[in-house]
Amino acid sequence: MLGMTRREMLAAAGLGAVGLATGGWAGPARAEASAWKDLSRRMRGRLVRPGSPRYAELATPRNLRFAALMPRAVALCADARDVSVAVRWARKTGTPFAIRGGGHNYASASSSDGLIICTRSMASASVDGHRLRAQAGVRNMDLAALLPRGGRGRLLLPGGNCPNVGIVGLTLGGGIGPNAPWAGLTADHLREATMVTAEGDIVTASTRHNADLFWGLRGGAGGNFGIVTDLVYDLVELPVARATTFLLWFDGTDAAADAGVAWQESRRAGGRAISGSWVATSTADGVRGRVRGQALMTEDDARSVLEPLLALQPTSVEIVERTFWETYAWYTAPITDPSFFWDRSLYVERDLPSDAVGDITDVVSRFPRPGSAGGACQVLGWVGGAVNDVSPTATSYVHRGARSIVEVLSGWPGGENSTRWPTRVPGDIRDWVDELWAAVWPHSNGHSYQNFPDPGLQQWAWAYYGKNLDRLTHVKATWDRGDIFTHAQGIPLPGK
Repeated sequence: MLGMTRREMLAAAGLGAVGLATGGWAGPARAEASAWKDLSRRMRGRLVRPGSPRYAELATPRNLRFAALMPRAVALCADARDVSVAVRWARKTGTPFAIRGGGHNYASASSSDGLIICTRSMASASVDGHRLRAQAGVRNMDLAALLPRGGRGRLLLPGGNCPNVGIVGLTLGGGIGPNAPWAGLTADHLREATMVTAEGDIVTASTRHNADLFWGLRGGAGGNFGIVTDLVYDLVELPVARATTFLLWFDGTDAAADAGVAWQESRRAGGRAISGSWVATSTADGVRGRVRGQALMTEDDARSVLEPLLALQPTSVEIVERTFWETYAWYTAPITDPSFFWDRSLYVERDLPSDAVGDITDVVSRFPRPGSAGGACQVLGWVGGAVNDVSPTATSYVHRGARSIVEVLSGWPGGENSTRWPTRVPGDIRDWVDELWAAVWPHSNGHSYQNFPDPGLQQWAWAYYGKNLDRLTHVKATWDRGDIFTHAQGIPLPGK
């Protein structure tokens, strides 16, 4: 391992989790049991060990590629004090640890063979005027229950549409979603954060207190500086009382490609009032194209904006005017079971030319396992607009000039090597992903979304953080100079 950095050695050793890799458990089983009992006694929450009823639910990551590395325990924390206790205990005992909230950080950052410090039970949220206060365990589904107020609510926190995504991870990486084009990122509405440091201290960050940390937390991604336990946001007024949802399907490679071009035309016409995505998916019957989204306008106006798509005579059309909160609920994604997958992303700053859309769709048609877990490419229009009104250096989220995020999506059933950590991507899937990546790359700016972590990404630090990387390394040095919160794609210390 001559010449490898510490984080590279951790990854090579299968210890790429956020935490220590110094010593592990070298003592007898009795000493280990006593140590776990000591941690449990100190916590207000629960320590969940293998064999407990909730262990599998809490310990299994969303991406089963990383399920072979299971923890010896999950600290189900009740509050910031519990998080502090767990961090101090892990450091004292030399136990590797990882942080887990909603569980959607599907790279090595949320996996450990030691302790998972879990904030899922910290799920209190309340609204006071235009202010939202939320603990780290709050997920999108909790806000979906809180904010509508039976359809009478007029305040929103813009965020994602996956119900079980935690708002801490969402916020720390930026926080894109269907309302971002008119309302901005989730991170843009953050006003204060409480964090447990590497020393176990509890600190507050805002524009007035620890401003450098507050800058880094808004886009620097989770697991880099400490463990965020509580957040305060400013909510935004709903722009309309009613909106229109649309879902259009296109069968065949050519039809799907034409829809991809037409969708970009509709986005230009709708401006900030329209958001959604085009996706081309490999199925057992060939390529299917789908355009799905929302328009903050009447159905008649939406049909006018969507005319380039409607002129293609889609296989299926669903365009419905609804109340805003009915639209919000309609856009909610289903909760899916953990699976094996590899997702990659690239930002593009301009609409894709028609030949590029054609090339992408053609590669999708050659997915090597049609009808299985699936291969797809998605052009996600959850950026631009209000997101780009903010300077790329005002927060650590640097991708302020983007027009779309292009996602390369692949999945497969578990295979013979599923006991490895992490499980290798099957060769035929990897070759297909490489081909699709090569089709998208020339049209991108080379950046990737840090909340879609990609273990296979080259030059990931620059891709996630761009010109903000240097400042982020100095924030890291201030708040975690011992590199306690470390993982394979964690922000490095200066000079590393």
